[in-house]
Amino acid sequence: MFHIILVSSSKTFTKTFGEKLTGFGYSWVSFDEVNVEAVENTSCIVIVDIQSLQMTFQDLGKFLKEYPYPMLVLTSIPTFEEGYPLLRMGVRGYANLHLGSLNLENALHVLASGGNWFDTGFMNDFIRHIDYRGDVTEGSTETFDTLSAREQEIGRYVAKGLSNHQIAQSLEITERTVKSHLLSCYKKLGMNDRVSLALWFKKRDHE
Repeated sequence: MFHIILVSSSKTFTKTFGEKLTGFGYSWVSFDEVNVEAVENTSCIVIVDIQSLQMTFQDLGKFLKEYPYPMLVLTSIPTFEEGYPLLRMGVRGYANLHLGSLNLENALHVLASGGNWFDTGFMNDFIRHIDYRGDVTEGSTETFDTLSAREQEIGRYVAKGLSNHQIAQSLEITERTVKSHLLSCYKKLGMNDRVSLALWFKKRDHE
């Protein structure tokens, strides 16, 4: 089980998230009370309440180098302008400050497993900003043909930055069906995340 370090100047945030973490079975500590030697050889996840801190991107970058653990940054309104620099500096998670308990638990599980967890709205905005330049990789046509017509259609919607809800509305199907098709795409293409799928379709369709 990972040890959680909470970084915030808000006592309310620390109390609220501390109670959630305790309920999940995680041990946690406020950054103000961190014993560097005690956590030096411990598996940790850092949760940063960036909204309450007077911290520039440069400050956060230095902090990340000093505490090179998976980091989940929380903000009141996730945006591309804030999230993209965080992603580039190595932040592994970025989400809304008010994410629910289920999403928080999922985010921690993904980070502990070595993955990345980003707010859905930010991720779709990020995908829309991707402007791929390059040639289609050899053999991609054959791989593409393993996808059903519906999977190809959904993949292209993902590459445009649409959410599962928007795709479901456009195709008049359920979100569960969209998720099922996406899982099939990931399996057939050897991927495990939405960004990789979006990049693959942007690359293939680039002219």
